[in-house]
Amino acid sequence: MKWSYRIGSIGGIPIKLHLSFLIILLIFIWIFAVNDFRIKTLGIIIGFGGMNISTWLKYLLGAIASVLFFATLLFHELSHSFVARRYGTKIRSITLFVLGGVAQMEEIPKEPRKEAKVSAAGPAFSMSIGIIAYAIYYIFGPVSLTAPGATFRDAALIVVGIIAFYNVLLGLFNLIPAFPMDGGRILRAWFATRMSYIDATKKAVAVGESFAFAMGIFGLLTLNVGGLWLIFIAIFIYFGASAEEKATIISVSLEGVKARDVMTAVPNVVYVPPDMTLNQLVDVMFRTKHIGYPVQEEQSSPVLGVITFGDVRQIPASKRDTTRVEEVMKREIITIGPDADASDALKLMSIKNIGRLIVMADGQMVGIISRTDLMRAVQFRGKE
Repeated sequence: MKWSYRIGSIGGIPIKLHLSFLIILLIFIWIFAVNDFRIKTLGIIIGFGGMNISTWLKYLLGAIASVLFFATLLFHELSHSFVARRYGTKIRSITLFVLGGVAQMEEIPKEPRKEAKVSAAGPAFSMSIGIIAYAIYYIFGPVSLTAPGATFRDAALIVVGIIAFYNVLLGLFNLIPAFPMDGGRILRAWFATRMSYIDATKKAVAVGESFAFAMGIFGLLTLNVGGLWLIFIAIFIYFGASAEEKATIISVSLEGVKARDVMTAVPNVVYVPPDMTLNQLVDVMFRTKHIGYPVQEEQSSPVLGVITFGDVRQIPASKRDTTRVEEVMKREIITIGPDADASDALKLMSIKNIGRLIVMADGQMVGIISRTDLMRAVQFRGKE
């Protein structure tokens, strides 16, 4: 089942909605429709429950307020993306899901000043929108639910108040120094001015995991008043920080490494002919300890495709003695040049969800590079 769906693009950046996003959207619509939380210090009413209007209209207004708020959340992520793109980072997409939004960048700039600017862009946008919305609310407010004929005015002011309150809250929350949130990335950038990038990441991750642990404990203690969301966020922060640490170590370890440095070069590449049966292929796999091979008539011939153990498993064992490699091999050949960065090879494997790439030069295969080759290079370089 497909979980994310592209709904369009802004500035050339694909925008996707994860199915889990519908959960939080419906929850916000319900909260805004049935409640009228009052923040006395700001004079803001959050919700349409206190308005003297029909229930269906309350839900309609709740939907409008929710969509507008999540539109500002989308632009929060776009702010990160536009600044990152100015520094040469490619943005694959922005996805909205149950815990908010995430911009999928190929790589965040490692220069501390640039990373800090990219990270601060989102909270700066949210805070700005929140302050502007509150200024509008302050000028034209407050809400007067009892005043005759003020229904449209009240509804509009409540929407503006919702945008003001939640954007300020979003901006402040994202500035918490809990890696990999925006505040945590700003903290890493600050650490990186004083130590190596990997050490800065480890310190920021440690701080983030500490915040996640404290947030999870507080969530458990406040389960009856919405603490469950804090637990979810704590889990997201904890595992997100760990994943970011691993990704950073891999990225830094592969700096300066080219595909040619880690590939298995011709003539040491093991290939299989297209007329080989799958049972024969399994025997080759057992002997060579590989699970993927280029398919060629002979080593100097063009590559016809790639076959892996996963392709073999799709064919019943009873048919493997009569099924040939050419019948099940993948004919789409994903390649990379020998002078490409090894980190780019790993990104391409992740994007395409494959375990190996054919290394091509002047239309001829010169080697093959696998995910295992890259991880071995990370292990070796990490010990230097």
